[in-house]
Amino acid sequence: MKKYRLTDQKSILGALSKLKDKTLQSPTNNKHYSITNISGEKDILNSVNITIAPEEGEIGKPQILVCILKENKAELRIKQVNPYQDDLFSVSELIIEPLERSAERAAIKNINIWNTHVSPQVDLTMVLSLYGKTSIITQTINQFQLMLEHTLNQYGYFIKKVNIGFFYASDSPLIDSIGEAKSPFFIRDSYQKKFYTERSFYNPVGKLKDREIDAMLKSFLYGNIKSTLIVPFYGGENAIVGYVELQSNLPNLGNTILQEEIESPNGIGILISFLEAKLEEFTYELELAYVKEWKFISNKDDIIDISQDGRGIGLHFSSVQNSSLLVVGSKITFTIQINSINYEFFGSIRNIKKGKTPEDGLIVGIKIYTCNIPEGISLLSTYAAKLIGTTI
Repeated sequence: MKKYRLTDQKSILGALSKLKDKTLQSPTNNKHYSITNISGEKDILNSVNITIAPEEGEIGKPQILVCILKENKAELRIKQVNPYQDDLFSVSELIIEPLERSAERAAIKNINIWNTHVSPQVDLTMVLSLYGKTSIITQTINQFQLMLEHTLNQYGYFIKKVNIGFFYASDSPLIDSIGEAKSPFFIRDSYQKKFYTERSFYNPVGKLKDREIDAMLKSFLYGNIKSTLIVPFYGGENAIVGYVELQSNLPNLGNTILQEEIESPNGIGILISFLEAKLEEFTYELELAYVKEWKFISNKDDIIDISQDGRGIGLHFSSVQNSSLLVVGSKITFTIQINSINYEFFGSIRNIKKGKTPEDGLIVGIKIYTCNIPEGISLLSTYAAKLIGTTI
């Protein structure tokens, strides 16, 4: 069954407009909902938000909503935006699955992957502690810091400095405590000792000694740092690896929305979502730099599922070698020929579904992170957009 994943804001808004008067069902609790409002936000993620209403009872926290249309099944992946507004959700992904009865069903055809290899998941904490930062790792960190600083300052933040650190090398009580809590930390105004403690953010009061908190605040004041946000990032099996630290000379990272409406849809929640998405890509780059060996698993296989941004694909493996290496989190690389040019893509295995019989093979979901030729992912995105355009 072919699926098409909408990730572009304009496409998601267009598809949602067709669902506004429809009934959607949550497959987890079997409750029925309707969409009461749709909005495209001009934020750092170009996010799409919806408000929903249950047909009866309380809203709850649905994560997936499904609607069956005449020719397609629509599946919304949603996440609550604000814990204080239970009917507001962001749409992270909208999946269109053409039904078999649709005569105009778009087809993914004439596109295969070749020469597929995999590599086991890397234990970043172990390799970093053993080998330290290589020149490639240092370069990756520097590029990531510059990207974050430039992007955030373009979107209304005033970031003085971006730091990347690793918990194995920490000598700070604050960093150690954040690592144990696995929670972000945000001091909105160091001069006023104003901490943000909602949404499970780390609160040092009562957890650190008073002298440790005083030393931390003095350090910020001496460095003219008025606000700091620290967000942990994780490797395989959700093992905590390191953190990104954003420092600003102004309160609330110099951002008006964080100062005045921190719980709004464009407030702290969207900033954390942006950082988590970028940290996932950054972590992949770090892990890829430590891959020592790729093992062959298959020569030619079919793509059966593609996302609009070209970064998510579903593969059907009819038979594979070294199948034990096909596990969630493993790195994967393969070649796709586009316009007679071979593009080598690198990604990670996100999910695996076995067929009913060995002859059915495996369905494997892949997240693509990079390509040996920069325009490779955009070419996949263009192909996906044409397919999806015929479906929606």
